[in-house]
Amino acid sequence: MTSEKAKIFFEKHFGEKSTEFITLAQSGSARVNFLAKNQNNSYIITYNENISENESFLYFSEVFSDLNLNTPKIFRISEDRKMYIQEYLGSKTLSEVIAEEGLSENVKSLVKQTLEKLFQLQTKTQDKIDFTKTFEYESYDELPVMHDLYYFKNFVADVLEIEYHKSTLLKEFKKIITLIENLEQKGLMIRDFQARNMMVNEKNEVSFIDYQSAMKGSLMYDVISFLFQAKANFPEDFKSEMLEFYVQQFDNKEIQTQLRSSIKPIQLMRFLQVLGAYGFRGLIQRKEHFIASIDKGIENITNFIKDWEEIKNYPELEKVIQQLSLDKTKLKIKEILK
Repeated sequence: MTSEKAKIFFEKHFGEKSTEFITLAQSGSARVNFLAKNQNNSYIITYNENISENESFLYFSEVFSDLNLNTPKIFRISEDRKMYIQEYLGSKTLSEVIAEEGLSENVKSLVKQTLEKLFQLQTKTQDKIDFTKTFEYESYDELPVMHDLYYFKNFVADVLEIEYHKSTLLKEFKKIITLIENLEQKGLMIRDFQARNMMVNEKNEVSFIDYQSAMKGSLMYDVISFLFQAKANFPEDFKSEMLEFYVQQFDNKEIQTQLRSSIKPIQLMRFLQVLGAYGFRGLIQRKEHFIASIDKGIENITNFIKDWEEIKNYPELEKVIQQLSLDKTKLKIKEILK
């Protein structure tokens, strides 16, 4: 029924029949996307019951379009605000290109292009965003950071029956919240900035999609999300090179220093948040994409704490993370996924 409604909405807007209309596969979201074609072009129609989420996406899309950024134009919104027609930006995600080519010269070029366009988005939107129009949170401060930490605790540590001292761990969470809140520089943070949320067109141009959860936060957050995503599995030397490439786009030396100082704390948060998502979407909801990423997510956070001296300030969290790679934890995961 939703497909038929979307088809009618599309055909009514353009005043002609579609030549092709396909329901696209869903990932972690409740949104349903359709690929529609007519005689002239291809388009994406999105249907989403969550109107608040739609309003955030549509607001950011308008701001980004006004600034000529690499995001989809919106052509039509339904009266009930549950459906909209957006620009078609390519047949492949950057994630699919990486899966096909590995770290080819083309992929390296696309990664650089992504970081350049992220820098442009961050700098062009400074002081131009009304953060009261965001979807869930205005800023990556106490509440969303706490949510991410509990996401990890509830859907990984607790589900896998990891041992920890509750009050000690929660006190450490409070310290981590303070650490993250005090990081600089801040600006627009897309939040779920991953290769599967980027399209590559026939001209090899990268575009950003799925930014409805954007908020004010650390500029480094999206860089870390992108370079350290489990599925891309970029080599360590390449990630270090690209981190420095991103930082060097800023001319101000003080800003460069602040950005470098925020790398490790943001890595910690992103690894915990992503693993929490793998726990919820994979262990609880049994979604294949997330199940397949659990091992890599555990490997990422385990390797990270080996190289970060400041983890010693959070000994209970360190103990929890160390238990993730134990044989009994691996057996628990297999048991849950039977």
